[in-house]
Amino acid sequence: MEYLVAWLVFPFAAASLAKGKKRNVFLWAVLGLLLGPFAILIVALIKPAPDANEGYN
Repeated sequence: MEYLVAWLVFPFAAASLAKGKKRNVFLWAVLGLLLGPFAILIVALIKPAPDANEGYN
């Protein structure tokens, strides 16, 4: 039972982190489902996506 709960929590955690870093939420939710804690670790370590307006003055 604990494994099922953890398996359902990982996609939400990965998607939440991805949203905060302006990354594709659906992609990271699927990766969280497949990779579990490794997806959370990866998305936590990647840099945020650049803004669309960044670099234009």
